[in-house]
Amino acid sequence: MATTAEPARSRRTDRTAPGDTATRATAAPSVDVGPGAATGASSTSAPFGADPTRGVRSAITQASVERLFSVLLALTAIGFGALYAPKVVGQFPNLDQVWGPVSAAALGASFLFVGATAFVQRLAQVAQISCALLFLVVLVTWPLTVHQAIPADQVPWPWWFCTVGSTAAALGFAPWRATVYTALVPAVYVAIRLTPLGGEAGLPAVLQGVFTAFLSGAVLVIAVLLRRAAAAVDTAQATAVRRYSAAIREHATEVERVQVDAIVHDSVLTTLLSAARADTPEARALAARMARNAIDHLAAAATDQPGEAPPVPVHELRDRIAEAVDGLAAPVRLIDGHDGGLRVPAIVAEALAAAAVQASVNSVQHAGGPQVDRWVSVDQRGSAVRVEVGDDGAGFDLGAVPAARLGVRRSIVERVQAVGGTAVVSSNPGAGTRIRLEWTPEVPA
Repeated sequence: MATTAEPARSRRTDRTAPGDTATRATAAPSVDVGPGAATGASSTSAPFGADPTRGVRSAITQASVERLFSVLLALTAIGFGALYAPKVVGQFPNLDQVWGPVSAAALGASFLFVGATAFVQRLAQVAQISCALLFLVVLVTWPLTVHQAIPADQVPWPWWFCTVGSTAAALGFAPWRATVYTALVPAVYVAIRLTPLGGEAGLPAVLQGVFTAFLSGAVLVIAVLLRRAAAAVDTAQATAVRRYSAAIREHATEVERVQVDAIVHDSVLTTLLSAARADTPEARALAARMARNAIDHLAAAATDQPGEAPPVPVHELRDRIAEAVDGLAAPVRLIDGHDGGLRVPAIVAEALAAAAVQASVNSVQHAGGPQVDRWVSVDQRGSAVRVEVGDDGAGFDLGAVPAARLGVRRSIVERVQAVGGTAVVSSNPGAGTRIRLEWTPEVPA
């Protein structure tokens, strides 16, 4: 019989001897748990894949849109000012000798201010509002600066800058204020053109006003839509960051839970059981040694910080496992495997070693006496490291394992799974048990 189960299923737990609370590393003939079931927490990769904000630059953000608006308005203001300055000067004979040049110079200064915001972004809104208000004042007071009606083939000089003023209003004001401004400027212009001082243009003046209204309205609509799109992008990115941060916190909590559960099962419960069954001097000495190891393990877990330890070579991982299983009550053979110089993160080496030792302890406790052949192999396969623990002992039926047993699920499967590895547990009654642990580094995207 061969079945495959995920680690979260309640039926894939541990088998114990009658009256025991210690666990047996068991599963159906094939229990495969990979990093897809839970995110790996290795020192070389972030959990849940790469950080969604790292190395990613949004094409549209509020800051980039405002920067673009500032540059475009600066170019427009400077360009229109330079283009129509000669025509403005050409109307000075029809204007008051003081207020005509003063109003034109003031508006030109506001254009220079807007142009400077292409380099000083923080002043952009102030410059836009100043330009829009000053243009409206110049347009409204233009008749007061005229002392002689302009020729019929000319237009009041503010006409050439209606687009600049309306665009500045669209960018600097709130949408409703910009809408009022966009409607007001063409209306004032048409009213001025219909007066004798404005040339009594008639229908052409109305058409010019309509053209200005449509053009200014289009600019306003585009500005509003782009800003809303940029705000939506910023909101989505902020939401993604919050969710990723929450996922990281949840992941850290889960990893800590798995670690604590594994330590309690591997060290504390196993030590207490051994002490309870210690009826010979040798058994009592073993229980005392296990108690010291449990205390050391708990102290190390309390002081270790992620990322502090250097990567561990495969041969050192093999030596750690060999040293640990050497003190068990039954012999465990160590099978030498290929070692290509691979180094694994310290947290991965710790998880693989602890899971392998727990699997060996389960074998000693439940697979049978000293006559059972037990082995552990550690080898490198390409860029992966594989650890296999096996025996030819009693084996077990996965379906008969009580759901409350934690040994395989906490101490082996979830421990390896938490660092991005896989765990495959294979067993049948009377056919022994094999547990294969494997870890492969993530390939950067």
